[in-house]
Amino acid sequence: MTTSNRVKGRIGVNTVAAIVENLWECGWQEYGASNDDAIDGVILMRKGTAKPADTGGIVFVQVKCGGDGYRQDQKQHPDHVGVALGPAYIAKHRSRWQRVPGPAVLVFVDDTKDKLAPPAWWVDLRDPASYSTTNAGMILIPKSQRFSHHSKGDFHRLCGARTHDRLLETFSLERSDMLLPVLGKTESLRNDAWNYYKAWRDDSTARQNPLLGEILVNREGWKHITRRGRLPERIVQSWMLLGAAKKLVTSSRQVFNLGHANVTKFADGNSVTEDYLGLRGIISFPYRHQSVVQVVLKRNRLVSPSDASREREKIWFYSVYELRRGTLQGV
Repeated sequence: MTTSNRVKGRIGVNTVAAIVENLWECGWQEYGASNDDAIDGVILMRKGTAKPADTGGIVFVQVKCGGDGYRQDQKQHPDHVGVALGPAYIAKHRSRWQRVPGPAVLVFVDDTKDKLAPPAWWVDLRDPASYSTTNAGMILIPKSQRFSHHSKGDFHRLCGARTHDRLLETFSLERSDMLLPVLGKTESLRNDAWNYYKAWRDDSTARQNPLLGEILVNREGWKHITRRGRLPERIVQSWMLLGAAKKLVTSSRQVFNLGHANVTKFADGNSVTEDYLGLRGIISFPYRHQSVVQVVLKRNRLVSPSDASREREKIWFYSVYELRRGTLQGV
């Protein structure tokens, strides 16, 4: 029995909605059928599982369903799914996909395989490689780009890091919070930075984080940011961000795990875990545009299953750098 175009369309949209809402725990907002602007709905990106939070990322989605109608794989592209939309359709709508205020993707659903749980693929409609160079009416989707539970991260990356910045805390710096170098023939920026660093080290109240407790500021961090082989401009940038680092250490409640932990186990059953944490925030400077700054903390934990009283944890300031600079819209 032939499936009508209306039913195919509903299978496609239902497949997208089920994956987005049930597997990704993101939002799906369907557009009305009368809205002929090549967009069938939008995905509202969220992060987290217990309490998913909006990132501000929005992905505009065109859904096509029909393995016996749209799908026309090309021999010269064996690693791609070919979706034949037609030259006139692409010519009419490609500019619209370029103009929407966010990423635009095509999700193709092949209902000939399984109408209850059909396979689906996705492609970035703003990527020139998505359009066949030999057939003006053909969209090419890499077969590796399955639209399923694991593709949520790809959509976060499509939206870009700035969407996640909207979830960060914002901190304002005054001139008194910052390293202010003294200009002159006899002054040294390195000396100014070292004096600022020592003053921070000696101020115990400026080393207390509301979640992590005491943060050690010592030669461990200084040696890392001034290490041999590091570009001079990077060293200077870290010095000029010491005020931002101190602000994040004393105020930030958002802690990020950076990479994998390194665990060393001993014969007595004890172990030492070394990992790195990040404090990240939007810093508003008194003399230039705000930026996203990250402080890297190094953490060592001694775990003793047989004697909990022996367990210890130390956290050091390790580095500071800018992730992104500029005006962040919506913040």
